[in-house]
Amino acid sequence: MGLVQKGKLGTTDGVAVDKKKKDSYDLGLVTVPDELAEQYRVPDYFVELQKCFGQYYEKYPELKMAGACSVAESPIIQYYKPGGGFKMMHYERTGWETTTRALVFMTYLNDVTEGGGTHFKYQDITTSAKKGKTVIWPSDFTHTHAGVVSRTQSKYIMTGWLNFVDA
Repeated sequence: MGLVQKGKLGTTDGVAVDKKKKDSYDLGLVTVPDELAEQYRVPDYFVELQKCFGQYYEKYPELKMAGACSVAESPIIQYYKPGGGFKMMHYERTGWETTTRALVFMTYLNDVTEGGGTHFKYQDITTSAKKGKTVIWPSDFTHTHAGVVSRTQSKYIMTGWLNFVDA
């Protein structure tokens, strides 16, 4: 399938694959044909995601002071085969290209019972990979995280960013 590419990491030279850091297959939603998006109910997902953002804004109302936000970058469906994952600690706002990222969202698309979650370094919290669970967090270094590798199971997630936009 030509639309799926090996998981990539940004570098100063462009993009590179380093399987020691990230071993995945990524599919950007902007490349998914409309018929497939409808078949797999992608518009319904975004309706539910908007509800999740609403709950986040209720819990953290100060975020509203920052101005308007929207999903401005293509979300990505990621597949991690057994032993794969985003293994290195990282955060989502790391340079000029990512300065508008306010929040990160991730929805687990399948259950993973051995590993498969996400570990947040400074909060010392590990989420479990439970189908349908959506996790939202700030994009900055305060929420440095890494995937918990499952040696025995595949993992599927949908991930993306809520970006600051001009109102």
